[in-house]
Amino acid sequence: MEFFMPDRKPDYERNKPDPYPLLSESMRKVVDYQAAHAADAFDTNCSWDELRVKYVQERRFWNEGGPEAFKTVEVMVPGPIGDVPARIYYPDDKPEHYAVVFIHGGGYTVGSNDTHDRMMRSVMASSGCCVIGVDYHLAPEAKFPIPLYEAAAVVRYFQERGAEYGILPDKMALGGDSGGANLALGLNLYLRDTPGGNAFVKALLLYYGAFGMMDSCSFRLYGTLLDGMRRSDLAAYINYYATPEDQENPYYAAFLNDLSFGMPPVYMCCGDLDPLLDNTKTLEAFMKLYNVPTQVDIVPGVLHAFMHYGRMMPEAVECLERSGAFFKAHLDQ
Repeated sequence: MEFFMPDRKPDYERNKPDPYPLLSESMRKVVDYQAAHAADAFDTNCSWDELRVKYVQERRFWNEGGPEAFKTVEVMVPGPIGDVPARIYYPDDKPEHYAVVFIHGGGYTVGSNDTHDRMMRSVMASSGCCVIGVDYHLAPEAKFPIPLYEAAAVVRYFQERGAEYGILPDKMALGGDSGGANLALGLNLYLRDTPGGNAFVKALLLYYGAFGMMDSCSFRLYGTLLDGMRRSDLAAYINYYATPEDQENPYYAAFLNDLSFGMPPVYMCCGDLDPLLDNTKTLEAFMKLYNVPTQVDIVPGVLHAFMHYGRMMPEAVECLERSGAFFKAHLDQ
């Protein structure tokens, strides 16, 4: 027998199931709409300027409707490389509110308070609290840890000057979706370990986050052009945001940090067709190990980023309502 190595290249997409037949009815409606109106919105085979334009255009439709804020206030917060825009959503005219600091997703490279507007208004309505959106500087122009420092600057700013804005500083939640969930968890740990501490953080609201797991069953099974979560897409986002050394920093890869203390109650949600699913399951396991109150919603038949699609997906509306109610329930604890 002659032995030789066949010339076969690695194919990370080959053994994935076709997700379309597995989608819920509402998720399929979203995918069909995107195919007709924004088919290449998530394809990273373009410049970041182009990707950002496509992302803004695609998200515009999904931000229509939803709960209305009583008012919004734009604030510029001093940060490590310049001012950080923050937007406060007020649910009503009461003089004082607790607050959720929300960090938007988008692979650290796209997104803004505008692209996550409806999501933040929904959390505002379900929690009865203000929501403060953090418009951090994007990668690759601003790499880790700049967005983390900027989010910390926003939190500390409202702790110190919250009375000027009707914000009660002693009880806050930190939240975010996808890359924003990574930042929210890292921010909680960063605040814990720096002067001032994080005793005021009463809940984390983490939607389909990446917390430091670089490979898993869900990574191998899921993620296609439908949700822009192929292995090549994920690698592009990560490498533009963090150097190989920083990808093992415990404030980026939270699973490499000490999670045995300083963790408030955690709400998480994720679709069961999301390549980041095992991140959620692993963080849930760690929280159970350390007896941290945790609520997890695994939503069948939905893809990454489904929380944006409340116009067509009741699952998104329900998870946003449950996350806000989770913070409200832990305010008195």
